Amino acid sequence: MRIRNIICLIIIALQIGFILFLIIKKSNHCLPGYIALGLTIVLLFVTGWLTLFPKVKSINPTGEYTVEVKDITIEDDSRIETYLSDGSKRKLEVKFWYPSAEKDSGYPLVVFSHGSFGMVDNNETLMKELASRGYVCASIGHTYLASETIIDGKKIEMNSSFRNELISIQPNKDKQKAYTLFNKWMDLTTKDASFVIDYIKNNTEGFYKNINKSKICMMGHSFGGATVLGVGRIRNDISCVIALESPFMYDIKGVDENNNFIFDDNPYPTKMLNVYSDSSYKNLSKWDQYAQNYKYLNSTDTNYSNVYINGLGHMHLCDFSLVSPFLSWILSGQDTSYTAVECLKKVNEVVINYFEKIMF
Repeated sequence: MRIRNIICLIIIALQIGFILFLIIKKSNHCLPGYIALGLTIVLLFVTGWLTLFPKVKSINPTGEYTVEVKDITIEDDSRIETYLSDGSKRKLEVKFWYPSAEKDSGYPLVVFSHGSFGMVDNNETLMKELASRGYVCASIGHTYLASETIIDGKKIEMNSSFRNELISIQPNKDKQKAYTLFNKWMDLTTKDASFVIDYIKNNTEGFYKNINKSKICMMGHSFGGATVLGVGRIRNDISCVIALESPFMYDIKGVDENNNFIFDDNPYPTKMLNVYSDSSYKNLSKWDQYAQNYKYLNSTDTNYSNVYINGLGHMHLCDFSLVSPFLSWILSGQDTSYTAVECLKKVNEVVINYFEKIMF
């Protein structure tokens, strides 16, 4: 993958260089020169688009069940939308993937939370695979925190102030600011997730009646993983939590006099799997916001599991690697020798093996 990306960058650089040459060289300011310039610009656009968004083969689920999909908007009457000033209630997009067949004993529930700049489809490949194997999966779109949500048929984009907070935060340099923002974000997203769980548990019609509501797993990627790790602390009805490369934001309770994060010292109350890629695994002892992760990495408690997927970067743990392998390389800070499909199959395998291991 790295070789392909480098070749694409070289081609783009050559095209840009040729465009500049045609513009600067006055002798080329004639009809043939303008035609060459126009064609090169078109070629640059095509090359750039194919580099950023190449056609990637989708992944079909392998389980025995036919998968149904449903996208809904739900409203939390108990909360005012803080990103609006009109006093309206907070609304969330929730997308479901579930087996079409009914089952008397019900299917386990998996509630997913997306990462920063993400959306409900961030890990659709994994959601489809799990649904095909007998799980009901519900992905939450955190309104105004997601890059995009669909609320009552209307597209809602990320709030600009939240975007600026994400971009500006530096946990290793300004811990007090990081703690303040972590606390603010986790309060909102853990309440979102808890509301979604309660909404599902309180519904008994349609596919909701096929959910085994005594078996609930929380799962999330990056920022979303921090959210579900927090929900595992708050609720006593969570069977397990799976975090795809996520810091324990909710566990940070303050900053001490030595400018270190203060973490919750209580044992984590349920089964937990932390999944890491090359992007973080070797840095867990260096990044201050990951100090709790490092502690659990070395724990002997059998309730806590850790899996390191060698050869993958942070964005290869979600479906963005299918959308743009090139940008996944840039945003992960590294490339991978695997195709996008191979990356996601590795993630699927880790999650499925964990569920089978704990007989969820």
